[in-house]
Amino acid sequence: MDWMSKHVDTVIIIGSIITSMLWMNHQFNAVDGRFANIEKDMAVIKAVMVLRQILPPELAKHDDIK
Repeated sequence: MDWMSKHVDTVIIIGSIITSMLWMNHQFNAVDGRFANIEKDMAVIKAVMVLRQILPPELAKHDDIK
């Protein structure tokens, strides 16, 4: 118990750093999910524009960026 009373501030700081890293990881994963939804929406928009002959089919190609 004596060790805990001496190092409580260190334990709190390390705990807050670990908690903030976990929170940031969750936020980055949420952003990735939003980008996946945007890509799906863009595919639908491009398909509709090609069907209505607003967008030429050559411009609606899917390019894999790697």
